[in-house]
Amino acid sequence: MKGWSLLAAFINFAILAGALYFIGRRLAGKMIGAYRDKVAQSLKEADQTLSDARALLDDAPQRRRKNQERLDAVRAKAGRDLALLREDNDRETAREVSGYEERVTYHKEKLKETLNRKLAAAAADKIIAAAEEKLTAPSAEAALQAMNHEFALMLGGVIKPCTGRKVSVRVRCARPLADEDLALIKTAASAAAGEAAVSYDIGEDPALIGGIRLEMDDWVYDTTVRNNLERIRREILTDGMTGGDFQEALTETINGSRRRMAVYEAGYVDTLRDGIAHVRGLKRLMYGEMMTFPNGSIGMGMDLLDGTSGVMLLDNPDAIEEGDEVRRTGRIIEVPVGEALIGRVVDTLGRPIDDKGIIRTTEHRPIESPAPGVLERQPVTVPLQTGLKAVDALVPIGRGQRELIIGDRQTGKTAIALDAIINQKDTGVICVYVAIGQKESTVAGFVSRLEAAGAMDYTVIVAANASEAAPMLYLAPYTGAAIGEYFMYSGRDVLIVYDDLSKQAVAYREISLLLQRPPGREAYPGDIFYVHSRLLERAARLSDEKGGGSMTALPIIETQDGDISAYIPTNVISITDGQIFLESELFNSGVRPAVNVGLSVSRVGGAAQLGAVKQVAGRLRMELAQYRELAAFSQFGSDLDKTTRETLNRGEKMTEILKQPQFHPMSAADQVIILYAAGQGYVDAVALKDAADYEKGLLPYVHTAMPDLTAAVMSGKKLSETVLAALRSHIEAYTRDFLSAHRM
Repeated sequence: MKGWSLLAAFINFAILAGALYFIGRRLAGKMIGAYRDKVAQSLKEADQTLSDARALLDDAPQRRRKNQERLDAVRAKAGRDLALLREDNDRETAREVSGYEERVTYHKEKLKETLNRKLAAAAADKIIAAAEEKLTAPSAEAALQAMNHEFALMLGGVIKPCTGRKVSVRVRCARPLADEDLALIKTAASAAAGEAAVSYDIGEDPALIGGIRLEMDDWVYDTTVRNNLERIRREILTDGMTGGDFQEALTETINGSRRRMAVYEAGYVDTLRDGIAHVRGLKRLMYGEMMTFPNGSIGMGMDLLDGTSGVMLLDNPDAIEEGDEVRRTGRIIEVPVGEALIGRVVDTLGRPIDDKGIIRTTEHRPIESPAPGVLERQPVTVPLQTGLKAVDALVPIGRGQRELIIGDRQTGKTAIALDAIINQKDTGVICVYVAIGQKESTVAGFVSRLEAAGAMDYTVIVAANASEAAPMLYLAPYTGAAIGEYFMYSGRDVLIVYDDLSKQAVAYREISLLLQRPPGREAYPGDIFYVHSRLLERAARLSDEKGGGSMTALPIIETQDGDISAYIPTNVISITDGQIFLESELFNSGVRPAVNVGLSVSRVGGAAQLGAVKQVAGRLRMELAQYRELAAFSQFGSDLDKTTRETLNRGEKMTEILKQPQFHPMSAADQVIILYAAGQGYVDAVALKDAADYEKGLLPYVHTAMPDLTAAVMSGKKLSETVLAALRSHIEAYTRDFLSAHRM
C-alpha cells in the first residue's frame, strides 16, 4: 500500500509538472512573441526615422537653397523698402523746404502788398482830398452846373421802364437843380413809369460835390462826382496805379472825359440778425446771386419775397449796419477753380487759409450748377479702390457713385474717407475733402496726415470751421462740388468727401429759422431734402461725349445711437447709391473698420468691382452674415454641433482678417491674396492671435513667388485657373511652414 501511495504521488507530481511546463512554455512564447513584435516595431520605426533623416539630409541642399532664396527676397524687399523710405524722406524734406520757401515768399508778397496798399490808400486820400478841394472851389461852380445839365439830358436815354402802379423817385444833388434840369429829370422819369403814379423826393446832399443821383424802382443812376472819386479810389487800391496814373485819372474826372454813369440795382439793409440781413427792395434778385456791401463784404440772396429779401452774409458781417446799401452784381456766387488749388486749403469762398501764398487762377465756377442729365451720364463700371478690405470686398464703390458713410460719432467714418484719399496715390484721381463744422486743430491734423502720406499732391481741402457762421458751413459742400466739377468736366476722375452733411443740415436749419421759414419734421425745413439732393446729384460718370470724367461722392452722416431711420439719414440714404454703416458695438469690440455687413450695401455692386476681388470675395458677405447670426444665438448654449463650430471658427478668422489699421490702405492684389486664403479655409487652422502675423508674412511670400500677380489683378478680369492653382500652391506651402513654426 505504501508503495502504491508513493507511486500515485509521483504520478500526480509528474502530471502537475507537465501541466506547468506546457502552460509556462505557452506564456513564455506569448511574452517572447510580444517582445519580438515590439522589437520589430521599434526597428521599423528606427528604419523609418533613419529613412526620414536620410531624406532630410538629401533634401537639405534644396531646403537650404529655398531658405537662401527667401532670405535674398526678404533682403531685396528690405532694400527696396529702405530705398523707398529714403525717397520718402528726401521727398518730405524737399516738401518741407519748398513749403518753407513758399511761406517765406508768401509773407514777403503779403508784406509788400500790405505796404503798397497802405501807400496807395494814403496817396489816394491825399489826392482825392485835393481834388475835392478843387471841385468845391467857386471857380468850379460853372463846370458843375454844366455837369448837372449834361447828366439830366443823359438820364432820358438810360432809365429803365418800371413796373407797378406806384413809383417813387428819389433825386439827390449837391446844389439846387436848375428848373430846366429838374424838368428834364421828371420827363424822363414819367416816361419810364408809363401809366404808374409817380411821387418825387428831391433833396440836396453837399457831400456828393456835383452831379445827380437818381433812385427809381430799385435802380440807381449815379452820376455824382463823389461816386466817380470813390471809383477811382477802388481802382487805385486794386490796380496799383502810379502817381502819374493818379494825376491822369483825376484830371480826366475833373475835366469830364472820364465821367461815368453808374447804373445798378440796390436795396437797403432793414434788419440784421446772426449773419442774416433782411433787405428792402431788390425785386429782381436771383436765388444764389452775389451782392456787395459798402465795406466790400459779400452776401448771397437766399429768401426772395415781395418787398424784402433774405441775404446770407458771407464776409465780415460785423462791419455791416442797418441802412447800408446793398448792390446786385447779376452773377451767381462763384469760387476760383483750377490746377492751382491742388495741394491747398481754402475756405468756403475759395480763399487760401494755409499760408502758402495767393492762389493764382483765372478760372471760376458758380457754386451751384445743374447736375448732368441722364443722357450725359454713363453706367458706373470702373472701380474706385478704397484700400480697405471690408469695403472693397463687401460694398464696392465705382467711379461716379454716391456711397454714404453713416454711423454714430467716433466710429471711424472720417478714417474710411481719409484712407480712400490716401489710396488714390498714383491713380490720377483728384480728391476734394470738405470739412464742415470741425475744429481747426482737427483739420490741421488731417492735413498733416495727408501730407505725410503724399496725398496733398492731388488733394484740395475746403474747410468751414466750427467757429464760422452758419452760411459758410451751409455753402462749403457746394464749393467743394464746384471745385471737383472743374476736373470732372476736364475729363478727369474726382473723389469728393463731405464730412459731414449732418452739420450742413443743422446750419441750414439755423439759416431757415433766421429767415423765418416754418420748421417741419424734427425742426428741419421742408426743402432740406432738396438741399442734399441737388448737391449729391452732381456726382456722376460723364459720357464719352462729355469727356468721360467722373466725380465720386462719399457723404458722411452722423447718427444718434445708431438710429438710421431718423429724418436726415433716411433722406440721404434715399439719394445715394448705397451706404457703409459703421456700428458702435463692433468699433468698441476692436473691429476696425466697424462695417456692419447686414446694413451696408452698394447698389452698384459687382459692376464696379475688380474681377479678381469679386472672384475671391463672392461668398464673404453671406458667410459673415451667417457667422453674426450664429454668434448671437450660440452665446446662450454650449452644446454646438460640428458644422456650427466650424462656421463660428471661420467667421472669427474672417472678422480678424478684415481688420485693418488706420491710414494703411491695402492694394487690390494684397486683398485678393488674403481673402482667397481666408475663403479657401487656409486660415482656419491658424490661431486667432496669430492671424495678423499670418497675413503679414503671407503677402510678401506670395508676391515674391508670383511677381505678375498684381498686373493680373489690376487687369480687371477674373484670375485664370492657372493663376489660381499657383496661388493656391504658394498659400498652402506658406501655411504649412507657418503652422509648423508656430507649433514648435
